Amino acid sequence: MEAPKFKRLREAIDWSISQIEKPRNQRVDTIKQYVGSHYSTGGTDKHVPANLLELAVTIYVRALAARSPRVMVTTGVDALKPAALNMQIALNQVPAEIDLAGTLRRVVLEALFGIGVVKVGLTSGGATLPSDNSGQYHDAGSAFVDVVTLDDYFVDMSAKNRAGIQFEGNDYWVGIEEAKAIYSGHDKDYEVAADEHTVHGDRGEQRADGVGVDEGADLFQDKVWLRDVWLPGTREVLTYGVTSNTLFRVVKWDGPEHGPYYHLSYTDVPGNLLPLPPASLWRDLHEIANSLFRKLANQAMSKKRVAGFQGGNDTAVANLKRAKDGEGIVYDGQPPVNLDVGGIDQPTLAMFLQTRDLFSYFGGNLDALGGLSPQTETGVQDKMLNDAAGARTDAMRATTIAFVKKVFKALAWYEWTDPARERIIEKPIDGTDIVLQRVWSEETREGDFIDYNLDIDPYSMQNDTPSIRLQKVGQVFERYIIPLLPVIQQQGGQIDIQKLLDLVSKLANVDEIRNLVSFGAPTPGAEQQGGSPQPQVTGKPAHTTRTYERVNRPGATRHGKDDVLTRMLMGGGVQESEAAALGRPNS
Repeated sequence: MEAPKFKRLREAIDWSISQIEKPRNQRVDTIKQYVGSHYSTGGTDKHVPANLLELAVTIYVRALAARSPRVMVTTGVDALKPAALNMQIALNQVPAEIDLAGTLRRVVLEALFGIGVVKVGLTSGGATLPSDNSGQYHDAGSAFVDVVTLDDYFVDMSAKNRAGIQFEGNDYWVGIEEAKAIYSGHDKDYEVAADEHTVHGDRGEQRADGVGVDEGADLFQDKVWLRDVWLPGTREVLTYGVTSNTLFRVVKWDGPEHGPYYHLSYTDVPGNLLPLPPASLWRDLHEIANSLFRKLANQAMSKKRVAGFQGGNDTAVANLKRAKDGEGIVYDGQPPVNLDVGGIDQPTLAMFLQTRDLFSYFGGNLDALGGLSPQTETGVQDKMLNDAAGARTDAMRATTIAFVKKVFKALAWYEWTDPARERIIEKPIDGTDIVLQRVWSEETREGDFIDYNLDIDPYSMQNDTPSIRLQKVGQVFERYIIPLLPVIQQQGGQIDIQKLLDLVSKLANVDEIRNLVSFGAPTPGAEQQGGSPQPQVTGKPAHTTRTYERVNRPGATRHGKDDVLTRMLMGGGVQESEAAALGRPNS
């Protein structure tokens, strides 16, 4: 690249970085609120006793990226369906190899505080950028998905939309020896000088890593700040030193059509490239709630009760102070009175409770999403509320899945085009314990990459604990197996109760279940023709009666209690039954 053109590019990048200086600072300030005052020296100056921000972020990260995704590969060409299955098995090996689950949790966390960006590429064993350009170290010849934080990311801020950007890129901190090995000995030898450690950007703005560490660390090995720039117009990637402005390399991009950077954001802003981070919407209420709570805590700490003496002499007062419970003393003054000084301001407490509820409201009903407390007195009503509250989460989950789908397509492209990649895939044969091993390599791949259509299993990224799996087993039996049991039996099917109990015992983590039921030889007459057991009919009366009793009582939910307490503190009237609900546990 000619020197004048390179100079104009650097000036354009510097201007774009200046435009995202405030979003970067706001992100760091929000992260300080997130970690509170006890994390490190870079946290908040004031205590954060009610960390609502951390609560919301934890709930959403768990809801959006609880597990590693699984990929489903489909194709419209019937002849390629077996090959599509081979490709699916091969791609599902990648997440565990590169810790994609951990990367996705980090990028979702970044998207909640700013914008989530990942850089996808192949190490020097392939045809694209070396692994060192990611700022992390990877095995040679393997694909990588690395998180790029807003501290390091920049984009052409003069563009009105992402399709119109002229450049984007990221800075990274790499060892001096690795940098010399990459950029020296090519067209000419470059002097790669080490940079000093800093927790500030090149414009002096504070970086998020400054929340946990101090400026000017003593490094074991010298490092240098480098910058990669992706130019969509010319499909080139260039690298230069952030401090030295030395252009080290310009290479033609030989990767997926999309380029190396993939973005995750949840709320777009019309006419702007940077999104509106969810944490920035929660931060004001978080700070107000903590300010009120600190005030209430100070009021509670300042409250005191003292005895006021009217008349009497010093000896009598001293006798009263020294006396133990039940002792007799000589006292010749007026009986002392208790004087209460200070205490919690009732309207302030009511305001705090209202702020906390507003935070849950604007956070998408965090009480329901996080399972913090029952919202109603019945499980059915709670499920209806959870489904309604999950509408916003479902939209964010769909956005996350679309992002992961793009990342997986890039990974699939690298897996498909890498001539050196060779995998061993295992294909079990249905109905048997036989597993066939096949080599998946450039020689065994069939068809063209564009013949395959990748799809992401949307359920694989959600939390799937043993208790949740146990609930799913119960739902399958309740909704499908039990209603279809006569048809299953007619077709020669039967339920293996022993295996069912073993599965329930395993998922429920209660080994004693296996000892509650013992199995021996089948009872004579238990099977009819066809070998299918007939359901046993227990002795039930021919006619039954039911009595429905409707009881109207105030709900002992957190919201109900807060409402009653707020009205009491504000001097409003409450019914006796409502006041009694304060002493009832949440149902």
